[in-house]
Amino acid sequence: MMPERWKELKQEVKEKFGLEDEYEEELDHGSQEVVEFSSPLGKIKLCFVKSPKVLDKKTSFSNRIGSSVSVEYVYDPENFVYHLEVFVWSEANNQWEKFVNQDAFN
Repeated sequence: MMPERWKELKQEVKEKFGLEDEYEEELDHGSQEVVEFSSPLGKIKLCFVKSPKVLDKKTSFSNRIGSSVSVEYVYDPENFVYHLEVFVWSEANNQWEKFVNQDAFN
């Protein structure tokens, strides 16, 4: 999902359901824009995540027993990747649960 489509989606949600909360969060590598609203499915949270593109992944390890493994990522500071995460509020667990549409896989 591109930033232009995210702005359109956010506007549609505002018009249709109204927003309960809207904020931005900084992540370890990148940031996310969060929108919370109530819908017929319950309370929904949309997270639009922006993170730098991974250029390389370097793994350091030893074949010795008990040794550790470290992974180092190399990021591109100018190119970004975007994705959308959808969460539904679970009253039973009192927490946000990632929404997975099972119909999409059948």
